[in-house]
Amino acid sequence: MIAAMVAVCASLLIALMAYWLNHQGEIRRSIRKALIDRNSSQLKDLYGPLLVLAETNEKAWIEYRRRFIPANGMGLSGIPLSELDEAQWHRWVQEVFAPTARKIQEIITARGDLIIGGEMPTVVLDFCAHAATYDVLLADWDGAGPGKCTLIGHPGSRLLSYIRDSYKSLKAEQALLLRAAR
Repeated sequence: MIAAMVAVCASLLIALMAYWLNHQGEIRRSIRKALIDRNSSQLKDLYGPLLVLAETNEKAWIEYRRRFIPANGMGLSGIPLSELDEAQWHRWVQEVFAPTARKIQEIITARGDLIIGGEMPTVVLDFCAHAATYDVLLADWDGAGPGKCTLIGHPGSRLLSYIRDSYKSLKAEQALLLRAAR
């Protein structure tokens, strides 16, 4: 009789332990899946598109600067451009730089919840402020000053560095998460 009671208690204990261990495993799998899903969303919905647009914009700016800004650094710095140079600059702003800035700003606004860390990085806010001033510049192109550039300057290489570093960090994290899931 005592042996039967011990056997029943041992069976219950084994069943409870098996349930608890299985439950803990499911919790770990759920957490790992949630981490993988968030990481993938950060890459696919935010940092991937930002990287492509920022890299494209950087290449366009480098090429524009190489072809249209004199080697002495003059132009776009308060010195009036020739009519032809100003038309070229206006076309590039209207067709390349402003649309790309708007796309980047829209992605950040729509997917800002995927930003790495607890708060929005200053460089991202600086860029969004810069992008917001393109509409005014384009609307009042003839009334704009001689430099005809945005009221708030582009944060420069800091933005591209932030996006590149974040993308690289997320890809490394993704590799670790996927390795751990196997």
